[in-house]
Amino acid sequence: MNWILFLVTVGICVKNSEDTIKATLESVTGQNLPPDEMEIIVIDGNSQDRTLEIANNILIKRKIKTRIFSDKGEGLGAARQIVVEKALGEFIVYVDGDVILTRDFIRKQLDFMKKNPNVAIARGKSERIKSTNNLWSDVQNLFFSVIDVEYMGATICRIKAMREVGGFDKLIRGAAEDTDLKIRMLQKGWKNALNNTAVFTHFPRKTLRSFFAEYSWFGYGGHFISHKHRGNVTIVARLPPIFFGWGLKMSRKSYCQFYKKKSFLIPVLCLFAILNWWVGFTKSHIHGYGH
Repeated sequence: MNWILFLVTVGICVKNSEDTIKATLESVTGQNLPPDEMEIIVIDGNSQDRTLEIANNILIKRKIKTRIFSDKGEGLGAARQIVVEKALGEFIVYVDGDVILTRDFIRKQLDFMKKNPNVAIARGKSERIKSTNNLWSDVQNLFFSVIDVEYMGATICRIKAMREVGGFDKLIRGAAEDTDLKIRMLQKGWKNALNNTAVFTHFPRKTLRSFFAEYSWFGYGGHFISHKHRGNVTIVARLPPIFFGWGLKMSRKSYCQFYKKKSFLIPVLCLFAILNWWVGFTKSHIHGYGH
């Protein structure tokens, strides 16, 4: 049984994030929280670039206790679970390698959890990056800024609740490891919530190809979850016509909030994203992943 030595453990799961990891780590180490109240655990997914080198150069200069591990290529579910097993904090804040936290993000998440003892997981609120000088990256930003995205990459978790349900499923090789965890927590009576006061920004994918590949990965994991939690997971909302219609609503919401004509490209982005989701879902079915 792990001892609780810190108020919070920051779990940073990364893979080939050399373009963004510096900004991510600087946002984490720059939190308005005493260094002795937090620890950082970095889990590397066999990066083939300078991610670890950059991370080491930044963290070695900080007074925050840091440990670095490898998931040995076992995937995101295994990486997140390593944090659960190694954490010495009362709470875990997961931060992906392409996320930037506002300076008071962790403090506001901790305050939220203390006020809501029945909440096991609280996600933060995504804020738009004003411009990326890339049309489709800007469209992604507009899209993610108006939806309540179930995003584990900027989330606080109550470690007591996580260990109660056994943490993450290491068998999940694709995405949806967070969905699986939340379902099991809900079954145990825990709640998950959105904390609108804890704000973060998320670097968009630089190309449509990488964005669509990510959605294919989501679909691959979605197939596993649809079988594991049959009856608790519905995929009807991911049918292309429905998802496109939802994209139309989000484009109107985005335009009313930001007055950017690029908002009207959101339905197109949604349509092709969900078509790639189904490509991943179909591949997963053919591979028997989740059967």
